Amino acid sequence: MKKLVLLGAIFGSGLLAYNCGGGGGVDTTSSETSGSSAVSLYFTDDASVYPVVEVTVYEVSLCSDPSCQNKIQLFQDTNGIVIDLTNLNGVLQYIDTTTVPEGSYPRLEVVLSQQATICDNSGQCHDAVFTEMDEKPTKPNVVNCPPGYTDSNGNQLCYIRYNGVTNPTAMGKLILDFNLKDFEVDTSTTPWRITEVKVSPLTPTGEGEYEYEIYATVQSVDTGSMTVSWKDNTYTVNVNDSTRCEVMDMNYWGQECFNQMQPNMCVEIKAQEDPSTTNTLTAIEIEVKNAKECGEEAASEEQEGHKEDEDMGKMYTEIKGSVSNVDTNNNTFTVGNTLVSVTDNTFCEYDEVYYRGATCISNLQEGWIVEVKINQSGEALKIEKES
Repeated sequence: MKKLVLLGAIFGSGLLAYNCGGGGGVDTTSSETSGSSAVSLYFTDDASVYPVVEVTVYEVSLCSDPSCQNKIQLFQDTNGIVIDLTNLNGVLQYIDTTTVPEGSYPRLEVVLSQQATICDNSGQCHDAVFTEMDEKPTKPNVVNCPPGYTDSNGNQLCYIRYNGVTNPTAMGKLILDFNLKDFEVDTSTTPWRITEVKVSPLTPTGEGEYEYEIYATVQSVDTGSMTVSWKDNTYTVNVNDSTRCEVMDMNYWGQECFNQMQPNMCVEIKAQEDPSTTNTLTAIEIEVKNAKECGEEAASEEQEGHKEDEDMGKMYTEIKGSVSNVDTNNNTFTVGNTLVSVTDNTFCEYDEVYYRGATCISNLQEGWIVEVKINQSGEALKIEKES
């Protein structure tokens, strides 16, 4: 658990720097302060028309004044962490737990890179940028990218502010919803321009409908478990027979997963347990990811080799669209204009129920919107039903 830091953000000379500030405190117009409470921060999202939308997040803060001159930081990473927002449908990605003064806050601020990546439904990826946006009545957000507002490497930063009262200490959780359905993208320019965006706190109700997710770095691997770390936390990760692991575009199951894991790998772990309340997780899925998604500035040699092979060889493509022509005899189906084959290695998730191999095609229905990861042979590695 991190120590409380009151922040005044100072930007200049290409550096992202912070000063500890003493003034401001909590806005008590809506709620009286009565001490401090732990608040756990999560990211989530809804379905998107794009199969991939990657953003880099540097900071999330509560503001005790409307202009965000006095900020209480919930999360900060000088390298930034890469988030694929389309990977958060029905998922709460745990970020951090921090102690903050109790009370209501009139603003919420997210600092992120102006640069983003968006992949279209054909699998082609495009550079994109956030553009400045004034507050609108139906979209209570402001986006601003001031000159000189950069990270330590000179990359342009933007902030998105949610203008509305937030009281995360009431329930001890702040779930930040990026609302991808409200993203508007101008695809006629190079790079693509994100012209509308909505980020808002989500009231943590009906959490049983969500899975929890954490990105962490592997520390050690044993026969029956592995140890991973994220920020100041260390977790023991167990698997069961239905646990799926994806490494180098191959699926593995159960205990076989641990044979593929190596120290310093960045892994995405989906679990039923909340990482903010326990240090022991039983994995539903484990996927090897790029080190930057774990907030690492540089990947290990093994990780870089994996990512280089993945990027240069383009071993898989993600597509999204409506299912048609399901052929259970030949284990094929069509998404858009793409014919996809199902193999024994295919993994799928439909309405939070998991299938493997031929059962993926027998339970697939025409008209569903799905996101499919396919290899160069047109074989499905993973199928997920979307809302």
